[in-house]
Amino acid sequence: MTDHQRFDGRVAAVSGAGRGLGREFALLLAARGAAVVVNDIGVSADVDRYDTDGGVPPEVSADAGRRDVAQEVVDAIVATGGRAVANTADISDPAQARTIVDDAVTAFGRIDIVVNNAGVVITHPLAELSTADLQLTHAVHVLGALNILRTALPHMQRQGYGRVVNIASVEGGVIGSPGFEAYAAAKGALIGLTRHLGGSADIRVNAVLPGGRTRAAMRSGRKRNDGVERSAAAVAPPVAWLCHEACEVTGRLFAVSAASVRQITTRVAAGYCDPSGAPLSVEDIAAHWGEITERTEPWTPEGLEDFLDRWNTVDTVAAR
Repeated sequence: MTDHQRFDGRVAAVSGAGRGLGREFALLLAARGAAVVVNDIGVSADVDRYDTDGGVPPEVSADAGRRDVAQEVVDAIVATGGRAVANTADISDPAQARTIVDDAVTAFGRIDIVVNNAGVVITHPLAELSTADLQLTHAVHVLGALNILRTALPHMQRQGYGRVVNIASVEGGVIGSPGFEAYAAAKGALIGLTRHLGGSADIRVNAVLPGGRTRAAMRSGRKRNDGVERSAAAVAPPVAWLCHEACEVTGRLFAVSAASVRQITTRVAAGYCDPSGAPLSVEDIAAHWGEITERTEPWTPEGLEDFLDRWNTVDTVAAR
């Protein structure tokens, strides 16, 4: 972004903004003129992942147990002339999540931007994954985002403007990873939510699938030594752009890492459809399996109607 991409007069709320990616999102939006509600519960439900026995550096482990991280980010913003307030709500609780938007409206008069970043990462092997693990992950990533948006969207609709960025993941959106089942299921649901919200009253809702060197990435053991800058700060500019009034796309997914931004799309192969329109038998499917799985002629639907119009009739499939 160039310097004229600013957020003066806009008010943003960023969940999970006390550390890592969320902190960088809040700092950049504030540096570009937005007033920011910095939400972070402090000690998250997955705090046990960040002990030194798990291979996490001592400084990361010590930081994981602190509760004042939201206020520290606010202090950093205010120290440089910005405007911000801290919020320590647990977004998985609907009543607490409402306070994030309430604080924005009380302190700054409106809410224009929501970045749903807060999350937990549970990586138990599938055989050890409990129902409680799944429920907790879903409660933070999916219900947490919904809890904030249920309060924010009515404000955005009344003012005729809003921007929402959901922080999703490659797991759940593009390529799965063993051990990330609970996390991927929640992020996949968040991607589905992204595709269905927005699109009216100049409200735009998009998702970012980030790759950055955060404490969660460090704990998962993922390391790349290719000389590329993978700091959390490198992910912030594309998120800020999606929050900007000049960015008008909605329902889109973007993979962001280091110096790259790539749109992720769902593509549909030509497949096979019986020319007569008759229902397919198991034998028909087996006989035409090569055509069904062939990916040389895919197209990217513009939306549900495009998919239905071009896919659900024999003539349009045959024509392609």
